[in-house]
Amino acid sequence: FILFINYLPDCLKSNVKVFADDLKLIANMSDKGVVHSDLLLLEDWEKKWLLESNTNKCKVPHIEHNDNKHLDYMLNGSKLKEADQEKDLGVLTSGNLLWNDQIESCISKANQMLCWISRNLISREKLLMLRVYKTLIRPHLEYCVQLWNPAAEHGNWSQILRIESVQRRFTRMIEAVGL
Repeated sequence: FILFINYLPDCLKSNVKVFADDLKLIANMSDKGVVHSDLLLLEDWEKKWLLESNTNKCKVPHIEHNDNKHLDYMLNGSKLKEADQEKDLGVLTSGNLLWNDQIESCISKANQMLCWISRNLISREKLLMLRVYKTLIRPHLEYCVQLWNPAAEHGNWSQILRIESVQRRFTRMIEAVGL
């Protein structure tokens, strides 16, 4: 399959990102004809290689910081669905380019792990809990943090405090540390 998909970016005019079997077509909507022609070229490419895109999985997210008209896009005779946010490689990206939903998702997963640990872990020794934190909690809080990291500025303090509250909850679970 890699042999087929490697030729795809060469035939499209827009910016194309390929990862495994996922394709991202990134275009500036100031020239809507380019997107339309790229979708037609994609259909031709599919026919040539006897492949077909699953239009149920195809989504059209719009970035709201530009004058982006919400047009209908067709692929293989099906209208592509619009999406307010999209999860890509585990990171939620919304149309307004704010990371609130991603941060809430990370906090929620970390809190779920905290509850699981409190129910299932009998020992609360300091060394064991440190390993548990680094293995089960911290990856949820730090996954792709370079992308969505809330800057320490006005308006972001509540998110930062919520992330730190997960760490405080875990610290209270440690024997001889949290009371």
